[in-house]
Amino acid sequence: MFAKSILTDVTNSLIVAFFVVITLGVLAIIITVNVINHRYKKFVLEHSVSLKTLDTINTKYKFKNVPNYDMVHSYDNENFYCDISCRDYLTYQLVYIQKKVVNAIHIANENKSKYEDYKSEVIGSCTLNTFDTDELLKNTKKLKKIESKMLEEKLLFPTIEFKIVAKLILTNINDYYRHSKAVVFNSKTILDIIHDLNQKRGSFYLNNDIWNSICRVERGKVTNKLRFAIYARDGNRCRKCGRSGRHYDLEIDHIIPIAKGGKTTYDNLQTLCHRCNVKKGDSMPY
Repeated sequence: MFAKSILTDVTNSLIVAFFVVITLGVLAIIITVNVINHRYKKFVLEHSVSLKTLDTINTKYKFKNVPNYDMVHSYDNENFYCDISCRDYLTYQLVYIQKKVVNAIHIANENKSKYEDYKSEVIGSCTLNTFDTDELLKNTKKLKKIESKMLEEKLLFPTIEFKIVAKLILTNINDYYRHSKAVVFNSKTILDIIHDLNQKRGSFYLNNDIWNSICRVERGKVTNKLRFAIYARDGNRCRKCGRSGRHYDLEIDHIIPIAKGGKTTYDNLQTLCHRCNVKKGDSMPY
């Protein structure tokens, strides 16, 4: 029994020793590789003609940052979520940010024009395996690979295509995620929408699709939370006839209609029964 215990201890010690040796060996290999890589990187930094040329080219080209106007909005009402498209929401937002967006598109186009010149100059001036010394390191294949990677890390990649991602999210009334949809709009589509937005006679949009998009989004601002807050404020009664009932018998009305420029604000909303709401239609308050 005693001999068996000693044999077990010896076996365990050998296993531990084996893993220690393996671990030390792996660490030694890692350290050796890192030391060699550091040596090759240092050589490239000091002697690569292409790397130095690229640094000079990079200081010559000043690319601008392109602002990001991606947009996200949540709906807790499934009907509005299904009725409102990502294009509708983008159209609505462009009413307020179109000048900024046009400027961002202009910046991206400027970058794109400069980037073509930049790429041509880099391709024409930066050639791999060009060093300012004849005393190269032994592994030329490794040298070329490291130089190529370091050149790639220094290359400039400016934003040359402007786009907007419009994302709509469906939640429940407690803001728990249920579904989402998103569309990426390129600059041409965005400029087309802006063009149609500016086709107006006073405050009237000449393009029906534009007007319908704006109305859908404005109407969709009546969240379920806001709806129930208006019901509670009005005592769950129609403000015209005083009729009360369950929530599905009552509706939220824009006092100044959306079609007449009304907005979805707490003070511009009221509770009406379906009959009074249909009767009022898009008429102004009196």
